[in-house]
Amino acid sequence: MAETPTNDRAPVVVLGEFDGFHLGHRQLVDAAVQLARREARPIVGVVLDDPRAERILTTVDERCWALLASGVGSAMAITFTDPDDPTAGAHAIDEIVGRFEPHTIVTACLPGAPTTARYPALRAECERRGLTMVEVPRWPDPDGSWITAGRIRDALATGEVVRANDWLGRRFSLNAPVVHGSGLGHTIGFPTANLGLPPNRFVPMNGVYAAVVELPDGEERRAAVNIGVRPTVEAHGSLVVEAHLLDFDGDLYDQRITVAFRRWLRHERRFESLDALVTQLAADVHQIRLLLRS
Repeated sequence: MAETPTNDRAPVVVLGEFDGFHLGHRQLVDAAVQLARREARPIVGVVLDDPRAERILTTVDERCWALLASGVGSAMAITFTDPDDPTAGAHAIDEIVGRFEPHTIVTACLPGAPTTARYPALRAECERRGLTMVEVPRWPDPDGSWITAGRIRDALATGEVVRANDWLGRRFSLNAPVVHGSGLGHTIGFPTANLGLPPNRFVPMNGVYAAVVELPDGEERRAAVNIGVRPTVEAHGSLVVEAHLLDFDGDLYDQRITVAFRRWLRHERRFESLDALVTQLAADVHQIRLLLRS
């Protein structure tokens, strides 16, 4: 049985959705880590998980791992479906208190407006219980706007990969198992690894991208990634994310790979023939070699 912490060892809990774990999230966690160190307390990260959420940038597991990599001692997720519902707030705080008996809960707010905190139900419940809640002002990006998961999705939805990566503080990536596709890529000399993504996972705008793929053994390969419905070869194709790894010949089926996006190159389009498609793919690969040669 877990030992109940004494008051001196009651932890600081940093709380949020953490979708994408962007620069704003890192600043929030850094503030919470510094607070915990000043008070010589452990720090716990709690991900507020809404199972109904669509178009997510990162899975809950990925968010927990990101918290651990940022100096948080332990991380967990709790279900939280409505930021304004007092009942949801009470249940969430019940779970946090039952697990950790926290000294302080740290979350984000807009500067100068703590009453507009993202989670009013949680704030009200903390006040009712006499728990300390510290609200850390969000940090703006250089243009003065707030970095949010929604803005990152909007950038990726228009092919602005470089801007999204700047806000993330890393390359936007998709981690998924490789699944079987149609096999056409092998036939035309451009074999692809097709990603088996969950339906709620956000993917960028359709088109061709320069990317770097991390293999299961940690090796990295440059890649041409296509997101789209493959109009040249399918009349009513479903959305696929497929990566052609440069200078690679191996079997990746059922293994997980990570595709890190570097730059959007062009829109997906229908070609009049397979020969025309192959010519364009060769041009894409040449451009990617030049872009990613460093």
